[in-house]
Amino acid sequence: MKNIRFKSVAVLTLLAALTIGAAGCQKNTGQSQTKDETKIVYSETEEAKLNRGMDNQPQSSYWFPEDLLKWDFAKDPDAKYNVSTTPLAKRADKKSLATVNDTQDPDMQVVALSIMNSSTSGNAPHGINTFDANIFSSWQYIDKMVYWGGSSGEGIIVPPSADVIDAAHKNGVPVLGTIFFPQTAHGGKIEWLSQFLEKDKDGNFPIVDKMIAVADAYGFDGWFINQETDNEVTSFDEAAENKTETKEDKATSELNKKHAELMQELIKAYKAKVGDKQDLMWYDSMTKEGKMDWQNALTDKNDAFMVDAEMNPVADNMFLNFWWNTDELAGDKLLEKSAAKAKELNIDPYELFAGIDVQADGYMTPTRWSLFTDKNNKPYTSLGLYVPDWTYFSGGTPDDIQARENTFWVNGQADPTLSVPVEDGAWPGVSTYAVEQTAITDMPFVTNFNLGNGYNYFIDGKKVSGLDWNNRSLQDILPTYRWIFNHGKGNDLDVLMDYAEAYQGGNSLKLRGNMNEKTASTIKLYATDFELAKDAVFTTTAKATEDTALDLVLTLADGKEETFKADKKVGSDWTTVTYDVAKAAGKEIKGISYSITSEKTSDVYELNFGQISLTGKESKSEMAVKNVKIEDTLFDEEESNYAGVRLTWEAVDSDNFSHYEIYRINKDNSRSFIGATPAANHYINALERNDDTNKTSFVVVPVDIWGNRGKDSDKVTMEWPNNAIPKAAFKASRTLIAPGDSVTFTNASSANTESVKWEFEGGNISDSTDDAPVVTYDKAGTYAVKLTAKNKAGETPVEVKEFITVSEDAKGDLALLSAGAKTEASGFTNDNEAPQMAVDGKLDTKWCATGTPPHEITLDLGAIKTVSEVHLAHAEAGGESPDMNTKAYTIFVSEDGKEFTQVTRVINNAAPESVDTFPAVKARYVKLATDKPTQGSDSAVRIYEMGVYGLK
Repeated sequence: MKNIRFKSVAVLTLLAALTIGAAGCQKNTGQSQTKDETKIVYSETEEAKLNRGMDNQPQSSYWFPEDLLKWDFAKDPDAKYNVSTTPLAKRADKKSLATVNDTQDPDMQVVALSIMNSSTSGNAPHGINTFDANIFSSWQYIDKMVYWGGSSGEGIIVPPSADVIDAAHKNGVPVLGTIFFPQTAHGGKIEWLSQFLEKDKDGNFPIVDKMIAVADAYGFDGWFINQETDNEVTSFDEAAENKTETKEDKATSELNKKHAELMQELIKAYKAKVGDKQDLMWYDSMTKEGKMDWQNALTDKNDAFMVDAEMNPVADNMFLNFWWNTDELAGDKLLEKSAAKAKELNIDPYELFAGIDVQADGYMTPTRWSLFTDKNNKPYTSLGLYVPDWTYFSGGTPDDIQARENTFWVNGQADPTLSVPVEDGAWPGVSTYAVEQTAITDMPFVTNFNLGNGYNYFIDGKKVSGLDWNNRSLQDILPTYRWIFNHGKGNDLDVLMDYAEAYQGGNSLKLRGNMNEKTASTIKLYATDFELAKDAVFTTTAKATEDTALDLVLTLADGKEETFKADKKVGSDWTTVTYDVAKAAGKEIKGISYSITSEKTSDVYELNFGQISLTGKESKSEMAVKNVKIEDTLFDEEESNYAGVRLTWEAVDSDNFSHYEIYRINKDNSRSFIGATPAANHYINALERNDDTNKTSFVVVPVDIWGNRGKDSDKVTMEWPNNAIPKAAFKASRTLIAPGDSVTFTNASSANTESVKWEFEGGNISDSTDDAPVVTYDKAGTYAVKLTAKNKAGETPVEVKEFITVSEDAKGDLALLSAGAKTEASGFTNDNEAPQMAVDGKLDTKWCATGTPPHEITLDLGAIKTVSEVHLAHAEAGGESPDMNTKAYTIFVSEDGKEFTQVTRVINNAAPESVDTFPAVKARYVKLATDKPTQGSDSAVRIYEMGVYGLK
């Protein structure tokens, strides 16, 4: 299978000379009330100025085998943030669910191998202050999800992020982490496989205990193993071109039968320890003879990963490679044969998942459905979808992404009742074969239709924040059916997700279109499977452009429907209506629908569903959050105007708990909404300094299922660095010049600088108040430069002695001293990305190193020279993404290669090419140390050229 395609999550960079605005004023949006009449004044939280993760952002985990073997939850500072708080919800028995078209099959399962985060590294476990996120919501159509990730440059063992686990579990979907051994063309190493399969002195697999420990600690449901590392078959694409060619006669590579035998043994050892508690899915790649030979079916060559020689089970299920669907192999009817082989081995054929690669083309992927089903449209196996997140990655606006998701999972008509088998090559929609499933199998059930991200945040219908956010842990159970209407004459409604209006959270469900007066339309929203309790309280909160009768329709176990009138009409403001459902108490409820009747005819009718709440009788909340702590803070190096803050607290123990809300308490005692989470911790990213007190206080408030807020926690206060006095800094275009040459100086002081004063020794001017003065030096010598940065709070000087060197030897351009220099590095990925590539004068080669920074490269100039500049070509100069440009680095020099002296430090580079000047110095060795190799969390350094300049 192919490497994950990712766009790095990058930290927003600010050049040293860039002015950062002061914190904005707060907008008071008025008062909101909790249900116990306690008044709270909200100050609307403003849009963030920095929206990329700061360096202390907790990260979702990823490891190489040797790293996982050393992993200890208690010693991992990010571990607690990676824990899912949502247990796996019970789903209704699939065979008991009503089907909505003739070909839905309860036997068939669907697995999605999904890129839920666009990179392996750098992922915030519960999101941060950005809108952009893969907020997949069609959980009703899948039976399990594989959190697809892993790369040779970041890590190959990847557990799901906590927010994905939470969202999946809420919908009753188990999630598997990925163990991905890449092809050698993508950096795979046999050593990683050997480390993974290594036994201890007692014959046990240490990695098995770690696999179990991670899944237990983080709360996910097992692993998907994708083993494709082989020194003989170098790439998936190469093998695809020769997919009908056998490899029996090829020379034996380092991958061998012993690896296959150990893998089978390891899987059995894992399953012996976890039983049914965790699942293990195997990918059809390596054969039992230890060859990389994708079978695209269950065959004699790979069945050992499903059953051993004694017919004992090994893996729980298998994802079959994609090529059963190709011209070359279509005649072999591999899925039909796989089903027959499975039955022969006493394996459920629906534990085999026929892979379809939809990453590139989504629902435009040509597929031979006639090979997937028999003539009666009965699937031979289950369905495996590789990267159905095409709907997100190829989409544009949120509406476009939702439309693509509906077309992919439902059908082009956006109505699962219309799904029918299609001709080979077309896309029928997954709902053609997959039954809509439900995890609404018990009370209470509350949904606010949250997808898990937003441009704003609303509480009780009031906008309290304009801060972009994403946190899929807050995703609600979205409608089961997308969309089933029974329209009255002349009525016609479309459905979309509305981010501009919400009752609780970030969005609501909007219906809009034509409605005739007094003419009902019914929308079928949810499949359910629970007994209605005697004390059930059923409310719905909605708003409409016309007065509307919004009646509840419940489907009972016998298929009959009962309608319950709302106690009032829905109006133009958020209106909570209540239904007296007492007569249905004790009955089994199989579905939730609504009858919608507008009082007036309108061709621009709109109705927003804000909340559906089915609970027991409301009880008074006594919840309180205790022991809130600021675990860690980090401030931006430039101005200390932004903070990354880790908060933790003791979890509330209550059956009626919903989530926590985090607030900043302002100077006027109003509060600004910071975020919400079900976890007992929260990361605040890029919090902006908002007053001159140098202090910020937070409180955490628990919220129950009825929307009641418990007691505020005690305030916890963070102290900011005092940045009132400016910091002085400057740069020079060149520091080693000839008599008569000029130097352009650049003010790089902090943004709160109001004025500067320069002092120049030996120049044609002695002082200046310009931001970028130009100074000419006529006489040979070395000269000091001083800059004083000033504002009302005070002033800070910085002076560099012997900063400018004027010498007859420096006439013309400085010499490139590093061409072909000897190089050493702390590491490199392969011979094609070795350190010498950084001095070969080419922008199509690079030095690249992976692993934990800092990464270092040292150039030996061959003799002691006078040096004053280092030029670097970063990733973008070589044609890669700007996100990969080196952000923070230090340059050192040495005469003997042992004692090094720092000559410059850069903390916020974003440019593709950089020139760093420093006072001329004698050196033979020049070292570059990159402690922030990219703009984000990718830890690989990419230097296409490193040029050292000075005098020959």
